[in-house]
Amino acid sequence: MITLFRAVSQPEKEDYDALLAFRTGRNTLEAKQFFKTRAAVTSFAGDAVEQNYDPPYTHLMIVTADDDQFDIIQRTRKLDGYDAVHIEEDDLPAFNNCVIFVKQEVL
Repeated sequence: MITLFRAVSQPEKEDYDALLAFRTGRNTLEAKQFFKTRAAVTSFAGDAVEQNYDPPYTHLMIVTADDDQFDIIQRTRKLDGYDAVHIEEDDLPAFNNCVIFVKQEVL
């Protein structure tokens, strides 16, 4: 098991809630990034506030996934100086199948 963290906007949260799956949207990156620590995602979201990111991040998604079924280590990259798991759009269905639980918190 692994726990990953992702900051999301209200529209992305609503999309996840409707489908119970992560996916890319129009006019977004063709991948999703999940930080490996809460401190990393908190720093990332704070920087986004300073940069007036639009739409703003409003929620934290805390994702528990089965890393035995999905190769997390091969997908780890640096994002803003922190380790993050980078999942390409084509790999999101397989990742979603490995998600066991998602907790949501307001940022």
